[in-house]
Amino acid sequence: MEDHVEILLDILSVLPWMFPVSEEGQLKLGSAGSLRCFLSFLEGKDLSARQNAVLVLRKLLSLDQKHVDDFVESEGAIEALVGIIREPISPAATRAALTSVLFMISSPSAASDEIRSRFVELGLVSLLLEIIVDAERRLCERALGVLDGLCDCKQGKDKALENPLTMPLLVKKILRISALVTEFSIAIIWKLCRIETEESILIEALQVGAFQKLLVLLQVGCGDGIKEKVTDLLKLFNLHTSKVDCVNSSMDFKYLKRPFLG
Repeated sequence: MEDHVEILLDILSVLPWMFPVSEEGQLKLGSAGSLRCFLSFLEGKDLSARQNAVLVLRKLLSLDQKHVDDFVESEGAIEALVGIIREPISPAATRAALTSVLFMISSPSAASDEIRSRFVELGLVSLLLEIIVDAERRLCERALGVLDGLCDCKQGKDKALENPLTMPLLVKKILRISALVTEFSIAIIWKLCRIETEESILIEALQVGAFQKLLVLLQVGCGDGIKEKVTDLLKLFNLHTSKVDCVNSSMDFKYLKRPFLG
């Protein structure tokens, strides 16, 4: 590869604009040799090459599960994507890296839990929370989507629970930015609050206003899938409301109907 770096860089610079590619093109881009090249550029110091590599990778992984499986098995693949997220090049590159991570942790393979755990070990949970704080819509949606996926494993939930940003940030994002952001935020809160040994997380959620936010969400309407989680959470919260003054006196919720709390 070293003998052809300049040519490869030129090719890489135009590849993001060449999708969709033919089946033959997919086979070549998804070959072991091509994946090694992508990894080499992802790990390199050339920012333009790193960005182009992750943009192409995201498109390639979206085409076939086989490409996802092959990339996951490439040594250093997980570390390379976390590196792109940790040292952001551009919003587009970060979004592409997050989307690639999402493909990897959503894999139906038996190793999916191991993949999630590795991302957690590399500090991805805290990186995601930092991104979510003030990210624009598309980036926030992707970061929350990845966090939701990581919370499907015990290590992911544990790391999320350890971080003091998690619950205040998730509650704050409900009914802000987009419907998808709201759905992901609620899905993550639901996963964390259903851990039977973690009563403290329920109390914290109440303290930062989750109860009120969910009541309002039911009143304004939401999809059936998320509505079930909202109702489930409200029932859990209702068991602990006596332990904390969770209602903000500046907000009048008397008009809300509460038959679902029984």
